[in-house]
Amino acid sequence: MADLENRLRAKGKWTFLALSILSLVALIILSFFLWYLISPRVNAMSPFLSLAIKILGILSLFVISGGLFLIVLSSALERDFLFPHGEKQITLKVLFPINLFLGKLFGLSKDQVRESFVQVNNSLFKATEKRIEKDRLLILLPHCLQNFDCPHKIVANYNNCQRCGGCLIGDIIEMTEKYNIDVSIATGGTLARKVMVEKRPSVIVAVACERDLCSGIQDAYPIPVYGVLNERPYGPCMNTKVNLENLDQAVQYILNGAKDAKRYNHQRV
Repeated sequence: MADLENRLRAKGKWTFLALSILSLVALIILSFFLWYLISPRVNAMSPFLSLAIKILGILSLFVISGGLFLIVLSSALERDFLFPHGEKQITLKVLFPINLFLGKLFGLSKDQVRESFVQVNNSLFKATEKRIEKDRLLILLPHCLQNFDCPHKIVANYNNCQRCGGCLIGDIIEMTEKYNIDVSIATGGTLARKVMVEKRPSVIVAVACERDLCSGIQDAYPIPVYGVLNERPYGPCMNTKVNLENLDQAVQYILNGAKDAKRYNHQRV
């Protein structure tokens, strides 16, 4: 069963990687087509400007292509082939919106593409695990994990939680106390960014939906984020849940390092 789950996760990861490769091909074709349209006018204006645009365009495509090659290699093998700079971030920011568009053409929902992105991100997280400083681990939770009708609001102070068992917040707080790590609860991206500035974590385990995880992972850069998707039995943003075993094992993976990678490799994302 574990081997089957691993194969299914690998397949999900390749959805985003395959779309990224197609997006790169589309970007290259579109770039050459646009240059074909504007090059006569640019050459008439200034040969030096034309040369500068050519060089800039080729360098940009080279950076994106090289970044994608290293992302695919690192994600597929979960070994670190990435440069310690922003090439990965540039590549993902450029290709991600094209991936969403191409995914729609192939009948994939935005959430399917986003979930695959989270899997790719987590594979890259594992690939670069030896680089990551783990002394300031933060668990970042969405407020919708709390029971909607609970009068003890926890966004300002999670210690308001009465640990009544009506939702999973109390269990997660107990987990963080067991490992002596920090936890914060956010209502959205703005508050999450504020938390990161104030707490200055070196690594984050984030629980959220596909959309918020994707934006949060990119916004948090250069802080590495391991994403755990929530479950939404009552729809978005209300009484959501998270698999506590998956969350616990994500935390243990970070705290214990790559020596336990095989043990914790059954993660959904």
